[in-house]
Amino acid sequence: MSPSPQHPARDAIPVGDVELHDHYLPALPAGDYRIEATHTLRTGAEGAAATVGGPFRAVQRFTVRAPQVAVDASAVLARQPPDSADGRFAEVLPHVVLGDPLLPWERPLRGADRTTPWLALLVLTDDQIAGGTTAPARSEPATVGAFLAADPDVLKPALSPEADIGQDDPCETVRIPTAVFRQVVPRLDELRYLAHCRGANTGDRPVLGIEEDGLFSVVVAGRFPAAAPPGSPPEARTKNIVHLVSLEGHEPLLGPDPDFRGRTSVALLSLCRWTFWAHPDAGAHFRGLAEGLTRGTDRSRAATRDEMRLRLPSPYQDTDGTPEARRQVARRIGAGYVPLPYRIRSGERTFGWYRGPLTPVLPAAVDRVATAGAADSLLGYDPAWGSFDVSLATAFETGRALALADSAYVRQLAAFKNAARGLADTLYHRATSGHLPPDGGEERPHTARTAFAALLDGPLLTTLGAVPARPAGTWSPPAPDPAPDDPSGHLDAFLRSDAARAAVTRALDEDEGLRERLAPVVDWLGGLVLLRAVPFSHLVPDGRMLPPESLRFFHTDPNWTAALVGGALGIGAQSSRDTLQDQVVAEAVRRKAAESAAARRDVDRGVRSGPPDDGPAVLGPVTGLLLRSALVSGWPNLAVRAVGADGRPLPVLRMDHLSPTVLLCLFNGVPATVELAEPQEGFRFGVEDDGLIPLRSMGADTGPQLPLGDQLGPDLTFRVLDHLRPSADPAVRVLDLGSLVPALSAALNTAHGTALGPLGPADLALQLVKVPEAIRFDGPDGDRFPAREALETSESPETREGDRG
Repeated sequence: MSPSPQHPARDAIPVGDVELHDHYLPALPAGDYRIEATHTLRTGAEGAAATVGGPFRAVQRFTVRAPQVAVDASAVLARQPPDSADGRFAEVLPHVVLGDPLLPWERPLRGADRTTPWLALLVLTDDQIAGGTTAPARSEPATVGAFLAADPDVLKPALSPEADIGQDDPCETVRIPTAVFRQVVPRLDELRYLAHCRGANTGDRPVLGIEEDGLFSVVVAGRFPAAAPPGSPPEARTKNIVHLVSLEGHEPLLGPDPDFRGRTSVALLSLCRWTFWAHPDAGAHFRGLAEGLTRGTDRSRAATRDEMRLRLPSPYQDTDGTPEARRQVARRIGAGYVPLPYRIRSGERTFGWYRGPLTPVLPAAVDRVATAGAADSLLGYDPAWGSFDVSLATAFETGRALALADSAYVRQLAAFKNAARGLADTLYHRATSGHLPPDGGEERPHTARTAFAALLDGPLLTTLGAVPARPAGTWSPPAPDPAPDDPSGHLDAFLRSDAARAAVTRALDEDEGLRERLAPVVDWLGGLVLLRAVPFSHLVPDGRMLPPESLRFFHTDPNWTAALVGGALGIGAQSSRDTLQDQVVAEAVRRKAAESAAARRDVDRGVRSGPPDDGPAVLGPVTGLLLRSALVSGWPNLAVRAVGADGRPLPVLRMDHLSPTVLLCLFNGVPATVELAEPQEGFRFGVEDDGLIPLRSMGADTGPQLPLGDQLGPDLTFRVLDHLRPSADPAVRVLDLGSLVPALSAALNTAHGTALGPLGPADLALQLVKVPEAIRFDGPDGDRFPAREALETSESPETREGDRG
């Protein structure tokens, strides 16, 4: 822990760890500023210098901009408890995680030092808010001018809008009765303990399109949510409303006995707001949802390993005694296939087996995919059962359709193919021209122009300067080489040669013009390898494969993705020459597309996994998971970590929300362990059900020699609920930080056997933290890698499917 971080955390700390800092102060707080410079000119000796035409003066005005009346919705990364959640939240201190680490300290409050935040998080109930009856969070829309206008019943802040804020700019407000304000709003000297800065490695999180520099700010409420008393029926839930408010301009009210000047309510700017329900029974909290993922489809028992693979539940068993036709169906469904209606070219209706790129097994390689020029060549037919396999043909047509739908990619691909055709023509003429010296390797001139230049560098000029000799005989021009009997076949043979393929491959890496034209094509195809833009119905063709509140593991089928890329790469071929040329460059293009896919997430996040001399990224076997659960919507920054058989973290290739409740993750390798965890920057604060917190090590040099943050012992606890503001209402439990902080500091000093010094915001956060929960799924050997907070186990299996035609 430190007062303020000196540099962004980004990937400097291990995945799963977190750094706590008291604050992250801006170099210059927000506001309107003026720079004034004066200069005086004097003449003569120093003792009697006279002023000349001065003094000269210059003034420059500027504004340091920062949010004042509104905060962009994208700045709010997580709310805890989640919006609209139900659960046992009575002992949890709500908090909000902001993507801007500076935000809580960007505006100064009068009478406070720079470490005091201008934001506060208020937890309220419906009866503690005035007005706003039409909105779930009881907020009221207004303009800045209307909000600041004087009102005899409502106390407004003494706020001076900055130069970039107009009177007609919109804002959201909330009105709180003065009696409630006195009860729930933090005092000015308490605010610094209710905000801190946090650093976390973002490598295990979805890329959400924000500046994920690894630093976050957190604002914590000083009040516990209202909830029904213990023993109440499950339906006795209580609605809680949370508002992130600005206290700028309300500084005179932030004392123990504020003067409301006869007003009945106080108006506050609401920068963020949400609601949740607290009740005595477990509901939509992380543990309940995570444990639900391990249940079978009927929810009455634990799921088996096979049930957690991405496939349909089979109505038949592949066992002895089952009719052979039903065993065939069981095998197909077990391999991830789905029967779908299919119409053959003659118009007859039948069905075809379809399997998308996400499979429960690792399919055998299909050689013909790399050379396929049409979808029909990838249709499979099983004469024994009279059934079609349309999987790879669908993949080819999908790649073709996605390519044709992207006009920019079509232009880039056409430009690359034209450049490749020009290169092939040059190579062919170079190989067949009689006007160039014989092939001597890399030193051989590549064109007639370079050949002539080589002559100029040699004895040609000397020869031309000499007196010409009389020719000894008659001269006739050299006869051209005879044309090949089959020019097309001769060109084909040349393009198929190893020398031509090597030259083309070398040019893709070395030729500036060709390499530049290839780059955008490879980038687009790299996204296709990661299944970007592929319709969800192609990934999961039947909703029963991914029911609500389920987690399914899979391999990606390299044959399917190869056919997908083949369809996208093959558009624009108009002749057999084009098709052959595509085949010549395809291998190199596919290799570069795989390298682009392997590095795509690091590029999106703006980081690099290793030093520049590591070479291109390598794409190994790709596996992954699909999660369909309220965990995705409730925890949008849900952390997903995979560990390989060697104990090292597997690179995440893709982690995207396909819908508000569906998360797709792809890993570069086969994991032995997969862990889903609450994000480090989104963990909870609060107390246990008995109101106690375990005392944690502060990393002191004396006393218990435990790592920072470890619990000091099972019996070393502190009762937080003894330090609440006096209240006649038992549902209003607001921390009295003026009492809590000294008492907790004394308890920590006693437990460590030494004086630790003042307790800061980061220290208080460390003591009040409720460790993020996690659930781990293990493969057959995954027990070698224990998780920190495992709830239950399953697997991400590696099963190899045989060739079934």
